[in-house]
Amino acid sequence: MLKLLRMDMHRLPKGLAFKIILILLLGEFTLTAFAFSFMMSRADDMGELFQMMGITGTTMTAPMFLKLTLGQLGDFAMYMAIYVVLFSNGDFHSGFIKSVAGQVRTRSMLGVSKFITVAVYTVFYFFVSILISVIELAIFFDGPKDIGTGEFWQYALLLLFMYLAMSVSIAAVAQFFRSNLIGIISGVAISIGLISSILSLVNVLIKKLGFEVDLAEYTITGSIKSLGLEGSLGDYSQHIIVCTVYMIVAVAAALISYNKRDIA
Repeated sequence: MLKLLRMDMHRLPKGLAFKIILILLLGEFTLTAFAFSFMMSRADDMGELFQMMGITGTTMTAPMFLKLTLGQLGDFAMYMAIYVVLFSNGDFHSGFIKSVAGQVRTRSMLGVSKFITVAVYTVFYFFVSILISVIELAIFFDGPKDIGTGEFWQYALLLLFMYLAMSVSIAAVAQFFRSNLIGIISGVAISIGLISSILSLVNVLIKKLGFEVDLAEYTITGSIKSLGLEGSLGDYSQHIIVCTVYMIVAVAAALISYNKRDIA
């Protein structure tokens, strides 16, 4: 198992996609910071727009910037989803994975190794994003204000856990179907909010039947978007439970498929 994990960890940063996505991430955060800096310089003319985005002043703090970037999914989540799928399915249909599968005790270990590696990548990707955020705040604003507060780190760590659940779940879908196409489509649909839009329509239909329910509350993406900067850890217990359940079910389904199906 450790040998298999070392091989996956060694392969993780080798792909061209790994480097390209980091460059895209840097460009995305730079453009975002510049756009907000430009808008804040004209705050008097854009009051309503700022209120819609949750900005209540002319000072950009680190928690606020994190909420407006990582907390809104978008390109950050899409880049992560695409790489997770490409990495998770990179060995399928090759002689390499067939030879490795014959050397492990159970084939599910192949999936366990990939899930651990995907989790490591997500943590790395997330903290690189925070580092880029600090740099952008220093360049375009008055520095990373409030980055040392408990509010910031509670939000950041909860957000990291939810992104871990999302990346592991997307990796599980890709490995279950063993298809880059299905994995990327599902990952992009989640990150651009397509799933949320569909659930909004379902909510309308359910409401017409006389029931009040918001299905988005029971999804990972809904949990990410509704995560607030204020409140105690207990206030977000449902978010933690929802993400944990998704992660457990997704991983279990993928590992079972490893043992039930041939590596082909």
